[in-house]
Amino acid sequence: MDTLTQFELLSIVGAIIGMWLKFQNDFTTLKSRVKVLEMDHGELKANIETLLKEIQEVKLLLAKNQVQ
Repeated sequence: MDTLTQFELLSIVGAIIGMWLKFQNDFTTLKSRVKVLEMDHGELKANIETLLKEIQEVKLLLAKNQVQ
C-alpha cells in the first residue's frame, strides 16, 4: 500500500472535521426543535385541563337543573 501524501491526509482530516461540524449543527437544530415541541405540549396539556374543568362545571349545572 502506498503511503498517503500530505495533501491526502489534510483532505481526510478536513473531511472528518467538516462532517463533525455538520453533525453537531444538525444535533443542535434537532435539540432545539424537541425543546419547542415539549413546550408546546405543556401548553396543550394546560388547555385540555382547563377544558375538562369547564366541562365538569357544565355537567354540574345540567345536573342541578335536572336536564339530561
